[in-house]
Order: sequence, then structure tokens, then C-alpha cells
Amino acid sequence: MLGTLRLLLALMVALSHADVRWWGLNPGVIAVVGFYAISGYVMTGLVRRHYASRALLPRFYADRALRLLPAYYAVILAALAWYLWHGPDALFLVRLPLWRDLFNHLLIVPHNYYMWNDADHFVLIPPAWSLGCEIQFYLLFPLILLSGARLPVLALSLGVYLAAFVGRLPTEWFGYRLLPGVLFIFLLGSWLADLHRQGRWNAARLLALAIPILAGLLAAVGAGAGKTAIPYNPETLLGLALALPLLHLLAPRPGKAWDERAGDLSYGLFLCHFLVFWLWPGADTGPLALRVLAALTLAWLIHRFIEAPILAWRHRLRAPAAGSLEK
Repeated sequence: MLGTLRLLLALMVALSHADVRWWGLNPGVIAVVGFYAISGYVMTGLVRRHYASRALLPRFYADRALRLLPAYYAVILAALAWYLWHGPDALFLVRLPLWRDLFNHLLIVPHNYYMWNDADHFVLIPPAWSLGCEIQFYLLFPLILLSGARLPVLALSLGVYLAAFVGRLPTEWFGYRLLPGVLFIFLLGSWLADLHRQGRWNAARLLALAIPILAGLLAAVGAGAGKTAIPYNPETLLGLALALPLLHLLAPRPGKAWDERAGDLSYGLFLCHFLVFWLWPGADTGPLALRVLAALTLAWLIHRFIEAPILAWRHRLRAPAAGSLEK
């Protein structure tokens, strides 16, 4: 029962891009951490149920491509049409497009490396950097899971995050945006999913309780050393503290139709809210609530006419069992 949670996280991302802050914290960063954990949880169920051998991995990758790409490319085309009409003076569209920008938009993953390739100087879906991180996780995760290497990889990634937390590595990049420093969050969600699947509820409760405690201890120690004043550190810790308990509480609950409908809007909202904000840019043009409502309406259209028709194709790639979480 994660659909409503996914929609709330997508709304937090959208609000962050409208410069909303909660007690000085960026809600979008907290939400992205939550999305990382949910993805690890859901992908574990998907691989275990339908793609539990290396021979089936091409089908897994096709499933993920059908999930992500059609809606993404549709919004890209809509944003490109707006850009051709409006011109290059909007946020994240600060220069004329180059040939490499076509490559970046087609493959998505290069957007995750904007700090080195200047992809953020022309990007039609600015949050695509996190989609690039997610795609890299999809590429690696089945190999990690099926090889039994989840815990060693989790430990290595946590080490990268801690090095970024204390400033030994660029905090924003390796503590939030790049896969080496956030892979452990995906894998924590994966670990919890397997504990649920195995019926190990005491161990699952312990994990869901331990992560907030450890995040709190790290925050307390970091505050004394001035590390929680570093941007993105407090948000990622708060995201970690919330994500595992919420997953533990919500994921095992039976799905409801209204929860499914809420989840159906989450990906479309994530993709299209920046386009809506470009079209309807400031508070002087209308309240933020109306702009978010417009983005939700566009997200519904994306699901109704793009995502829903493709869902049957994706299910044909899978074994007979299909769970409601497997979006």
C-alpha cells in the first residue's frame, strides 16, 4: 500500500521546485531518499517473483524501459515544443542545445553526471538526474541481488555516504545524487522487502527501528562537529529516518483501489511539474495550489493515455504472479 506515499513524495519534489522549504529543509531531498528506499523494496519483489535468474534479466530491463521511457519521452516532446516557442531563457534552459544534449536526453543517465558534463545547462526535465541514478540502480541491482552481494555492497556504499557526510567527498554529489553514495538506501529497502517476504517480522521491525536510531545518532554526532549544517546532510538523514519505518508499516498492507489511483499519478507528476511551472511560472500568475492541481491533471492524462495502455505489455514479460506494488 505504497501508492499514496509515492504521490506524497512526488508532491514534495514538486513543492521543492516551487521554492517551498520546511523549517529551512528542502522537502524534495527528503522525498528522493524515500523514493530510493521504495525502489529497492519494490524491485526486490519484482526480481524475486518474475526475474529470479540471469537468463530473465533482459526481460527485467525491458520491463523497466517500458515503465520509464514512454512517459518520459512524451514529456520531453511537450517540453521541447514549449522551449521552441518560448526560447532559451528559463531555468535549466540557459543556452542553446548542443548535439550532446540530444544524447543526454535519449539516454537519461548522463543527466546524473551534470556536475561534470554541464547537462543541467539544457535539460527539459530537470529532475531527470535522479531518474538517471534510478536507471543505474536498475542495471546493477539484479546482479547484486542474485549474486548474494547485497550486504557487502550496502556497506561499501554506506562508507561513501559517510565520507560525503563529513565532507571528505563532495557532500551533495556523493551523499545525495550519485549512486555510489546512495546505493545503500536502495539496498536497505531491498533488505526490508526480503525480511517481509520471508515472514521475519521481528527482524524487519528491528531494521525499521534501527535505521532512525542510527540516523539520529549520526545527526547528534554530526551536529557537534558542524556536519548537519552542510546542505543535504540533514535532509538525507531525515529521509532515512522516515523511509524505513513507513515502508515497514505500509508495504505489507493489502492494496486499495484509491491507493493504486494515487500511485498512478506519482511518476507523471514527477515528470511534468517543471513543465507546468515553466508554463505558469510565478505566484503572480496564480496560487501554487492551482499550479500543482494543473500538474496533477497532466499526470492523470499521462497515466491514462500512455502508462496504462503499456502496462499489459509489461505484464506479458513476467511470470503469472503480479503484485500491485510492481509498478
